[in-house]
Amino acid sequence: MTQLNASKNQRGNSWSANGIKLGVSHQGLNRLNEQRFNFLKQMGVEYLEIRIPSAQSSYQELVTIKQKVEDAGLKVFEIMLNDKYGMFESALGRSGRDEEINLYHNFIRDLSKVGIDTTTYAWHFMGFPSSRQSTMQCRDCVSRYVNMDDVKDKPNAYDRVYSEDEMWDNYEYFIKQILPVAEDCGVRLQLHPNDPPADYSGVASIFNSTKAFRRAMEISNHSPYSGILFCVGCWAEMYGEDGNGEDVTQAIYEFGSRGHIYQVHFRNVSSPLPEFYETFPDNGYLNMYRIMRALGEVSFNGMVVPDHVPHGQNTEGGHSHEEAYCIGYIRALIQAVNTELGNA
Repeated sequence: MTQLNASKNQRGNSWSANGIKLGVSHQGLNRLNEQRFNFLKQMGVEYLEIRIPSAQSSYQELVTIKQKVEDAGLKVFEIMLNDKYGMFESALGRSGRDEEINLYHNFIRDLSKVGIDTTTYAWHFMGFPSSRQSTMQCRDCVSRYVNMDDVKDKPNAYDRVYSEDEMWDNYEYFIKQILPVAEDCGVRLQLHPNDPPADYSGVASIFNSTKAFRRAMEISNHSPYSGILFCVGCWAEMYGEDGNGEDVTQAIYEFGSRGHIYQVHFRNVSSPLPEFYETFPDNGYLNMYRIMRALGEVSFNGMVVPDHVPHGQNTEGGHSHEEAYCIGYIRALIQAVNTELGNA
């Protein structure tokens, strides 16, 4: 038995424990400190998503990170490479894609050895384009505002246009190179939607619909190691086939029932594209109780986290009141759904 397979078998499927897990995302190395850990434990948080640069992703670095979190009484749900999040070389099929894929192979193998079984990637993520009016007020907090009439006027990011067919061809090449290593190592790959889920700057944003994610899962032959970071906010932004938005709960039933959802970004928005602003979870157009209920009904047992929290002026030690509110809101919904479904 190889060392990797031995590690995989010894760990087992660590995500198979029952129940929805409360976590936080977007935790950089600078946030892994005692003050932050104490705040998270006080809020009832159990798991962390940690983002690191590839230059600091060696096996020993991963060991140190995991030990630091566990010594504080918390757990690592996943570690991802923040500078490789968009997989730009692979997404665009450029000459450096094989080097990028090789780097990712090594990262996956090291995650496995450390006992971390999940990581996230996106497909040509260019940041969050905002309109000329870059913020809107959400209960006297600042939040992101997007209007595609403005975003579509952004200049091309490259010297040519990248078509939908080309982006799909590049994705298929990538996943067929990466997935066998992930499967052998027991590391799950979760794909985040494009945000906003629409074309801009001359590059097709292919992960912009339920149909697109269905195609991605089919390309991977529904492997249990190829799944989705289900960003509720991104799904709420999607146009949908009729232009009136996607059926978000139905997407959860479809992908969640097959075990393809590993993590959930619990975020609400004012409306689907072509225009939206981000809101607190309780004042967008989605009923977030129904979202959490759908997760419970498909026996989702991954991590739910706040995402893109609107922010105000009140912070204490870098921990905002708004973040605490969103964590508490999510925790209450988890408890309510668990009670109703008999999981409490």
